[in-house]
Amino acid sequence: MGGTGMEPLSPPVAGGLEINGKVNEEGTEEAQESEDDFEEMNLSLLSARNFPRKASQTSIFLQEWDIPFEQLEIGELIGKGRFGQVFHGRWHGEVAIRLIDIERDNEDQLKAFKREVMAYRQTRHENVVLFMGACMSPPHLAIITSLCKGRTLYSVVRDAKIVLDVNKTRQIAQEIVKGMGYLHAKGILHKDLKSKNVFYDNGKVVITDFGLFSISGVLQAGRRENKLRIQNGWLCHLAPEIIRQLSPDTEEDKLPFSKHSDVFALGTIWYELHAREWPFKTQPAEAIIWQVGRGMKPNLSQIGMGKEISDILLFCWAYEQEERPTFTKLMDMLEKLPKRNRRLSHPGHFWKSAE
Repeated sequence: MGGTGMEPLSPPVAGGLEINGKVNEEGTEEAQESEDDFEEMNLSLLSARNFPRKASQTSIFLQEWDIPFEQLEIGELIGKGRFGQVFHGRWHGEVAIRLIDIERDNEDQLKAFKREVMAYRQTRHENVVLFMGACMSPPHLAIITSLCKGRTLYSVVRDAKIVLDVNKTRQIAQEIVKGMGYLHAKGILHKDLKSKNVFYDNGKVVITDFGLFSISGVLQAGRRENKLRIQNGWLCHLAPEIIRQLSPDTEEDKLPFSKHSDVFALGTIWYELHAREWPFKTQPAEAIIWQVGRGMKPNLSQIGMGKEISDILLFCWAYEQEERPTFTKLMDMLEKLPKRNRRLSHPGHFWKSAE
């Protein structure tokens, strides 16, 4: 089931396929890891239909969040993404400054950026990064948020020194589900939920980087060469209905992201919390596209995943998007998991299935 022994497969996409990015090796320095954490921020943006205000009203609402660029004190580079760069900075305290790099005189991207700011400005939740303001006067475009403490969940699950028992994985998942449920209640899709966009610090979980997908150029980058550029670890977070639409000819904002596809991505994080690695980790992109696009799953028995845990995973990974649970339903499912006192550092075998 895990894709072994398959015939060579051709991806159902137009043009070639190019794999970008490298996975961090275990034991790398945190600074290097931090840069990699931000490298893949090919993120989301809500649809303009969520903002039915007139343009003049929108401008008025944005004015109160506009931060003059000269007020920012830009410090060290934290990381790079296809949308631009992320800096540690100061603006009435420590902040994260995301400098947005869009094409010169591209009005569509500028409008997309401002819609994004409209999305950020209405968020207030303990599990969602705090939006503080934005620079909205070209050429200086930036989003300013609170500086996330701790480490990315991506680095936590790959740290062999950290024990992830059943209770801790449940608690981490519950915090993510609360934050995502809030975003969905606000009409906001993340579109790039993954462990690199979740920060973990002493039990506190913060979701970051919802936004930026429409101006990231994630698909546009390979368009001139008629290639589909895929960054490492991206495909296993994409729902089948999105995988099937991937093509160099597809516009970023035309991919069918939805609340259901965010839930699919949460399923991948739930898998990662227990396997302590991405699904399909060793397989080429063509094979992942072929399998996920047809609803195939990795072999869960290989990581000793018990029935209670795998049931949640399979619900999130349902092929038909309407069969996936809401985040509210997911919270109920997580709360009903049996509590265990055993502390296990092994990535699998948290409990045996009742079979």
